[in-house]
Amino acid sequence: MDLKHLLVSAAVNAALAAASFVAGAVNLSGVVGGFVVGFLILFFGGWGPFGILCAFFVFGSAATKLGYSRKAALGVAQDEKGRRGAKHAFANCAAAALAALLYRWSSTSDPTGAHWALVVLAGAFATALSDTVSSEIGQLYGKHPFLITTLRPVPVGTDGAVSLEGTLAGLAAGALIGLLGWLFALYGPVAILFVAIGAFIGTTFESILGAVGSAKKRMNNELLNFLNTVVGGLAAGVLTLVFRG
Repeated sequence: MDLKHLLVSAAVNAALAAASFVAGAVNLSGVVGGFVVGFLILFFGGWGPFGILCAFFVFGSAATKLGYSRKAALGVAQDEKGRRGAKHAFANCAAAALAALLYRWSSTSDPTGAHWALVVLAGAFATALSDTVSSEIGQLYGKHPFLITTLRPVPVGTDGAVSLEGTLAGLAAGALIGLLGWLFALYGPVAILFVAIGAFIGTTFESILGAVGSAKKRMNNELLNFLNTVVGGLAAGVLTLVFRG
């Protein structure tokens, strides 16, 4: 075990967790949850994956805070003035943390598996950011929300509702994470597209589940968020395996 890297990972995440609390981005449980997932991703994944985590957190928090008073008036704003808790950290980042563990396990003996794990990690974060941005932007600027399973118009904030504005914003967010993964040298330029497509698949999967009343009763929002990151990450990973040649 690299003791220096362990201590640096702990110190960096402790500082960022404290700064996030002071900035009003997380509550006390979010400090703990953010530290845990951040430490795992930095220690096992390295600085590139950790950079993607930071980008997700910054852009996701900004989208949540954007137009908060208006969203609060509509009854669709995040609780606690947009502060995220541990449940949000684990729901959005657990799949990526598992991919970071797989990367570390594969990096010394299986380069192909390590590369695949990095694509999955980026796909999971791209899905998480795409879901957050599409929901927040769609609720704020979406003019004609409709239910994804029936295409019928529905009120803002309805489970399973999508809008053109939110969808386009989500696509841009997924592509941004894909681009950052390439800039951080996690994979080649072709994988940018795979990550973006994976994010779209993951967010669409969650919208469909959210639109199914029986599914929503059995699964809370955090479980849906975790599942969509798993689906989005694995979709990106499958695409990179299929088109690897």
